[in-house]
Amino acid sequence: MLLLLNEWYNGLKTFGVIMVIKDLLPFIVPGIFIQVFIQAYYIKHCWENNKLSQREKALFIGGIAIFNIIAAAVYLFFTRKKEVEAKISKKIEIDSNIRQGIFVLLLVAFEIFTLRVIIENVGSEAYTTIIMLLTTCFILMIINGLFVKRQHTLFYFLLPALQIICIIFAVYLDKAQNLEFLVLVVLAHIINKYSLKEAKFYSLVLFLLYISTIVIKMILLTVTINQNEFFNTIYVNFVVFVLVFLAFYTLKKQLISNAQLHEALKTLKEQSIKLEEMGAITERNIITGEIHDTVGHTLTTAIISIEAGQKLMDVDLPLARDKFTLAGEQIKRGLSDIRSSVKMIQHRKNMDFLSELKYLLSEICKNTNMKVTEIIEIQTPLLPIQQRILLHAIKECATNSLRHGGSTEADVLIQEYKDTLCLTFSDNGVSNGEINYGFGLNNMRERVESIGGCLQTQSIPGEGFMVTITIPISKDQGGNND
Repeated sequence: MLLLLNEWYNGLKTFGVIMVIKDLLPFIVPGIFIQVFIQAYYIKHCWENNKLSQREKALFIGGIAIFNIIAAAVYLFFTRKKEVEAKISKKIEIDSNIRQGIFVLLLVAFEIFTLRVIIENVGSEAYTTIIMLLTTCFILMIINGLFVKRQHTLFYFLLPALQIICIIFAVYLDKAQNLEFLVLVVLAHIINKYSLKEAKFYSLVLFLLYISTIVIKMILLTVTINQNEFFNTIYVNFVVFVLVFLAFYTLKKQLISNAQLHEALKTLKEQSIKLEEMGAITERNIITGEIHDTVGHTLTTAIISIEAGQKLMDVDLPLARDKFTLAGEQIKRGLSDIRSSVKMIQHRKNMDFLSELKYLLSEICKNTNMKVTEIIEIQTPLLPIQQRILLHAIKECATNSLRHGGSTEADVLIQEYKDTLCLTFSDNGVSNGEINYGFGLNNMRERVESIGGCLQTQSIPGEGFMVTITIPISKDQGGNND
């Protein structure tokens, strides 16, 4: 057995493998320590992640311990969905777990390409310097990716510059000309770490230095320059660099757009909930106003009929019975109005405005003994909401005239002038010149103003009360007045 091991060792020594391993020790030893440190970092990160179950923690910790950085990247991508959603801010970046997952994969790529470059440069004069430069660049990449935040202003903007300097010097010293992949890894790391604007600046600097270094290197280190080879080399490096830049830059831009879309949808959802709540409150207010107008009008007219019937019981019993019958019919009518109002709110059906208006005025005359004279001069179709608001206004005005003014006569004038409709309700009630805006008038004014209209009131002692409502109308609004 010992003889077999000795022969195996001599064979490896003959082929130079042992020498290569010895030469790689300056890179391998720090690399092993860094790998162990990264493992410990993400194992701790996983252990402290309260969003994972104990089973998930055990699986991820075991995977990171066995498979190292690759398992750490899988852990970061998996737990991205379990992260608590960040608050909406003006500046939205990609998810931190996605960023770190990409960073970890770039570390793996850097290690693989670095080993290849070191092996291909064994025996060169700049071998030791190249190892030092690449190791320094690797360490800077880890420090920048794991520890340096934007608030560390000096280091935050200095580290990518140092990385670029290290990799460019290594490109210049590399005889095998195989550092383009490491340059691209550094480029991808900068795009992944920094904002789009900052990434464009550092990428441009890296591009100019990289292309300039290749040109200088070919001019100084090549005895005879083949023109085709020269331009082919520049062209290939230019195209590859630009393609990788566009790929990572577009990917990050898309991730940012997705994050912004997610935040916008979240905001929209929250606003939708608030609008629903506000809509419910508005709907309740509308229903309250509908019921107030209907119940107020019907109860007022029913009370008047009942009071008149009570007075007539000892004088004219048949007439008193008629008044009680009218009161009962009015209450039934009010109940029907409430049901139709609620149904109208739910279904928003068009109303036959002129028919409803004439019926309303006839009911007022029939049930209250108030004489109502109407003049209606409109041709433009009204929208359902305009019809509803005008009918309710007339109801409210009639109710107020009977309740507060003791009116016996009222005039309703509805006229159209150009793109404006004007409703005037005036009565002969008792007035002291003061106007108190209660629930009814305030509700009426709010409704009129909600459709761009205006409500004005006037009370002159001895001349009754007058309400004027003006609303904008259009010949193209397509309502129904028939």
